[in-house]
Amino acid sequence: MSFLRRLLEGLIVVWAVATLAFFALRIGRVDPMAALLSQGLATGQQAADMRRLLGLDRPLLAQYADYLSGIARGDLGRSIFSGQDVAGMIAEAAGYTVPLAVVAWLLSVIFGIGFGAVASRRDERGTRGRIGRITGALLAIGAATPVAWSGLILLWASVPLLSAAATEPVRAAVRLLMPAAALAVTVGCSIGRATESSIRQSRGEPFRLAMQAHGFPRGIRFDWRLLRAYLAPLLALAGMEAAFLLGGTMITEVVFARPGLGRMLVDAILRGDYPVVQAVLALAALGYVFFGIIADFAAAVLDPRLRDG
Repeated sequence: MSFLRRLLEGLIVVWAVATLAFFALRIGRVDPMAALLSQGLATGQQAADMRRLLGLDRPLLAQYADYLSGIARGDLGRSIFSGQDVAGMIAEAAGYTVPLAVVAWLLSVIFGIGFGAVASRRDERGTRGRIGRITGALLAIGAATPVAWSGLILLWASVPLLSAAATEPVRAAVRLLMPAAALAVTVGCSIGRATESSIRQSRGEPFRLAMQAHGFPRGIRFDWRLLRAYLAPLLALAGMEAAFLLGGTMITEVVFARPGLGRMLVDAILRGDYPVVQAVLALAALGYVFFGIIADFAAAVLDPRLRDG
């Protein structure tokens, strides 16, 4: 029942996001026909004919009903500017965004948990050493660093790397790793701070004293046992960040001039391409719901208390 409840809540969230996007775009001042006219892509008569063909001259509620019926049929519509099928456009753009998001998420989780564990280390007297303090400060700075700023720095650093790369596969790897690293700075440091906080809270639990009393060796296994006690919120954060990376790469893709879902969304918003914006925002909401459910399931598998409660 819990899974069905989460699924129903997720569908409501996706519907709410799609509905808000639909009405916000049409109530706002962005007119796609005006954009076509200003760019010389259509005459006044052609714009009027297209407005009628797309149903933009119909009452707002009638347009909304057509929009919902199209979603129910799996029809996301066609781009106002290119005439392409929106579903095909999303599939093509996802081929660039998904590898970037996956690499950035893996870097974020691996380095975030690793540096978070280092920042949480204490000596026998419970005092954090110099390395732990420096690591904790770097995590705080990294979590507050805007993606645009870190992206520009890494873009500048990638120029000599691309010049020194001898083969195209190496250059392709650099072009993927640099924007992934820009995303991983903020996301990974956020995960690192959550990891540090989780381990720190676990140190006050009775089971930690029991582990020490039984001579459980300190090290990676000890930190992992401490982290497991507060793994649910960390997994929830990692799931939310995965959804963010899948749908929120717009700044990175613009800075690094990469095609993808984020850049496509920015272009569609500026031009008022209603079908594209609605579809990408609904996809982002669906991603948040999906990864949230996966994170809850993984937390229940790793933490017996969640299965029992």
